[in-house]
Amino acid sequence: MKVLIYSRQDHEITKRIEQMLADFGNICLEYARDQKEFKHASASCFAGETLVIFFVDGKKDMAFLESVEMDFMDIKLVIYFTDNKADLLARAYKLYPRVVTGAFDSDERLPAAVKGILVNLRGARAIINS
Repeated sequence: MKVLIYSRQDHEITKRIEQMLADFGNICLEYARDQKEFKHASASCFAGETLVIFFVDGKKDMAFLESVEMDFMDIKLVIYFTDNKADLLARAYKLYPRVVTGAFDSDERLPAAVKGILVNLRGARAIINS
């Protein structure tokens, strides 16, 4: 199982995700800080075994996500907005992500959503140490 996080800058919430993922065990966590790194990392993503958490810091990130989303074959997508721009939110939902959340939402929503998706992907045999 692989979790790929695209974020051009550090966000406090990624630490919470890292802590939650540590409880799962056997999760490969990979970060991509720019478009080139993301394209390289996403090339090794396997259908049904990858969760992409994509941090959108503005229109540039949204346009990039829209340009690569067709490459996601059965890859689960979570979109996190660092601000509350209604025009970008509307565009995000057109990509059919599992979850759209952001800094405007509860700090618990993103880690809880990621945990729920991973439990679902692993099925009934998922073991969580928390």
